[in-house]
Order: sequence, then structure tokens, then C-alpha cells
Amino acid sequence: MLGVRLSDRVKNIEIRKQTNLIDAAEMYCKLKWKWAGHITRVNDGRWSERVLHWYPRDGRRNKGHPVMRWRDEIHDMAGNTWTRDAQNRHRWQNMEEAFTHNRVPN
Repeated sequence: MLGVRLSDRVKNIEIRKQTNLIDAAEMYCKLKWKWAGHITRVNDGRWSERVLHWYPRDGRRNKGHPVMRWRDEIHDMAGNTWTRDAQNRHRWQNMEEAFTHNRVPN
């Protein structure tokens, strides 16, 4: 598209500026944040909300470095009260930029 070769050593950020493309990792973070907010605001008993708050019966995870759950990233960023914070759409949207900035490498 741009005639840039790997040997030119042009950074991805520069290429995205020229092509107006969005970074896939950035888009993933934004969509994940929006979906988490949407799911926490749903209160009609859908399976997606129930799965979000599901805990295994024994409550244990593997020793060593446990596998992260889908919501662990959101919990790390927004804290213990993230489900309450998501109820306020304006506040939740303001936190989206910080989440995306912290998760996407430059």
C-alpha cells in the first residue's frame, strides 16, 4: 500500500497514521471495555451476565501463575467497584481511554 519495506524500519505507529488504520490491540481493548459496561448494566438474567459473575464450585485456581479470567484486566484497572462504576455510562466512558492506554503497547 505505501511501498514500505521491512528493511526501511518504519514504525507501526507511523504506518497507521498514514493509512488511518486503527491498531487491532487498541480496538480489542475498547470493545472489551464497552462490552463489560454493557453486560454489567443488563439486569434481565441473561446468560452473559451470569457467566461474568460465575465462580467455580471449589473456588480454587491453579498453583503458580493462575490463568487470568476475562474480567481480571477490567478489575485491575477499575478496582473492586467496577460493576457499580459501569452503571454510570459517562464515568465508564471516561475510564475507557485510561484502560486502552494502559493495555496497548506503544
